[in-house]
Amino acid sequence: MVDTTIAGYTIPKDSHVILSRMGLGRNPKIWNEPLDFQPERHLNTANVLLSEPGLRFISFSSGRRGCPGISLGTSVTVMLFARMLQGFTWTKPPGVDRISLQESNTGALALAEPLVLQAKPRLAAHLYEKI
Repeated sequence: MVDTTIAGYTIPKDSHVILSRMGLGRNPKIWNEPLDFQPERHLNTANVLLSEPGLRFISFSSGRRGCPGISLGTSVTVMLFARMLQGFTWTKPPGVDRISLQESNTGALALAEPLVLQAKPRLAAHLYEKI
């Protein structure tokens, strides 16, 4: 390893460089209106790569230490989400007028308040397997 300079910053050899996931995901030089919830920005391309070499986001890390289960993890997450949407009718709990999706300001990728919903099975109880 040798000393290097990137974007005017000198990085001495043997340094550890830590990237900000939040900074990458909310970079106004990369994303239009980065603080707005716009999931379609990830769906407008024919080939979405979650191991994105441009480092616009690093959900699964990157490089040699990147997640080896990226495809499996993504597929399982999408299938689980689809099953949850298909199997249940989702409603706000009684007494809740509004659901807040305000993000936490702690630096973590989390909501400021827990998201609480009620799930009601779509099918009659006798149609589900007994566990």
